[in-house]
Amino acid sequence: MDGVSETWRLQWMTNPKPECEPNQDSLYCQCTGFAYGEAGELDLVRLRNGVEIDRLHLTPLFAGGPFPSESAVIRRWEIDYDKDPKDSQRQDFPLLVSKRPTVQVMNFGDYDHNGWKNEFYLQSGAVACHTEGFVVGVSKRNPRLHVLGTASSPGKPLYLSYGEWEALRGASGPIEVVDWSCGSHGADAETTVRLGWTANGITGSWCHYTCPPDRKLIDEEPIK
Repeated sequence: MDGVSETWRLQWMTNPKPECEPNQDSLYCQCTGFAYGEAGELDLVRLRNGVEIDRLHLTPLFAGGPFPSESAVIRRWEIDYDKDPKDSQRQDFPLLVSKRPTVQVMNFGDYDHNGWKNEFYLQSGAVACHTEGFVVGVSKRNPRLHVLGTASSPGKPLYLSYGEWEALRGASGPIEVVDWSCGSHGADAETTVRLGWTANGITGSWCHYTCPPDRKLIDEEPIK
């Protein structure tokens, strides 16, 4: 941060409890992105030379998302989709999983295109194998820890899928990304999200299309 080294820490404020723990049930859609994880009260803390300079309580951001959770949920160990469907029937399966490396949760990038790679994505919910989450960090406009919103509602968290956030991060101009495809879990229309950015923040809209072969725009609504 401006040439000064900082340590950022995700800190449990209560002893976390297992969530989507190592078992066969956690291999299904409701645990997509969360298995094998932990849940509890969670803060993001910034430190300089070991001294706390900033803190943001993250738990309400999980409850406020499109797929709300009562607690913050963070993945701790990865799923091995080749071995786990069979190994999850073993009695010692939790022990096998606990020997895996801890997942790196904070992967920093420049999601708001202001030239600083000091934001990262956290998944906040999952339903029907579809995940969404928010991006948290600091920016030139707001040097305190905060969640990214839109230019029209900067104080309101923007919830997008990981793929949509990554598409925005890597884009060189406005983009349109499929959010729900036709036929996915019974969807009778296609939903996309158009994303861009200005000096005032992220811009975007949700678009709904009829399904192919006669794909036509039904409506478009701004992200608020």
